[in-house]
Amino acid sequence: IKDFSRDKIRVLAHLDASRLDLTRPLVHRKDGDFPAAWAKSYGKGRVFYSILGHDANDWDNPALSTMYFEAIRWALGLVDADASPSGSRRH
Repeated sequence: IKDFSRDKIRVLAHLDASRLDLTRPLVHRKDGDFPAAWAKSYGKGRVFYSILGHDANDWDNPALSTMYFEAIRWALGLVDADASPSGSRRH
């Protein structure tokens, strides 16, 4: 995500920037803040986003399936969870 603000989203997971080459041309964020999963309220709706699960083998991990299942339940309004913005990054 090129342009995002923790003032607008609840970051649930992030990439370890110490393992990334921030000088690569396709890396747009130079602050080292890369959300891997986030949620937010949008009007009367709910939004969940994740970069995880692109590889078919990822789905063998029960934690990933559980994360998406619970995110869908939350987005449908079947369960409540804190989606308030995270605010500034915690190091």
